[in-house]
Amino acid sequence: MKSYLFIFTMLFFVSCSTVKHTGLSSKTYSTKSGWKLPYNIYFPKSYKEGNIPVILWLHGAGERGDDNVSQLIHIVPYLASDIVQTRFPCIIIAPQCPKEDYWAPVKRFEWRVINDGNITTAMEGVIELLDHILRDSNIDKSRVYVGGLSMGGFGTLDLLHRRPELFAAAMPICGGADFGKVDKFKEIPLWIFHGAKDTVVPADLSRELIKVLNEMGSTPKYTEYPEGGHGIWNDAIRDPDLFPWLFSQKKVKK
Repeated sequence: MKSYLFIFTMLFFVSCSTVKHTGLSSKTYSTKSGWKLPYNIYFPKSYKEGNIPVILWLHGAGERGDDNVSQLIHIVPYLASDIVQTRFPCIIIAPQCPKEDYWAPVKRFEWRVINDGNITTAMEGVIELLDHILRDSNIDKSRVYVGGLSMGGFGTLDLLHRRPELFAAAMPICGGADFGKVDKFKEIPLWIFHGAKDTVVPADLSRELIKVLNEMGSTPKYTEYPEGGHGIWNDAIRDPDLFPWLFSQKKVKK
């Protein structure tokens, strides 16, 4: 309940603001296929100064829907807080996946790739939205980051193999990947998080991903919480070294 009150308070003050590009605001993106993707976007106070990095945040399965609020329950309020924004001002994009869809083409609870790995409608919308937002000249295109928890962890890794050219770094939390596509993002810096006692998404999915990446010559960072279950995302996102590491990563043009 406290999380919802915090979110609604933030949204209230944003709606009353006369400053166009400051704070968190609720929006809808109309996709090429004709459906509407709800999303929230946060602009820091320093937006107009330019060279602003971006974090795309993908929520978990429990926050799916069309209310354009539920996806803000976890992590987004922290990303938009002064704790983060004072040191690391950035734009935050938080889309909401439809109730019956999924960020990545995987069978939930079995965690296997389905539909021949074809892109989901939700992810197609996210890519369209991101391409649209990245046209903004105030954005630093060399510092575009993506992260997510659970379903969003799967979505993070799915997005990396579909559009690897966009991202400077990623932080998937308690997710998993299509191992046949890992080579497409092996050069992108990753910090992967998982709880050893996760009974929803097995930690073996992250362990195997690390193994596959290592065999390809990649050296991702990996934090596993020995006593952690599925809900380790609050600990992960507050790792004191995470944001200094993340915002130091830049996409090198080839």
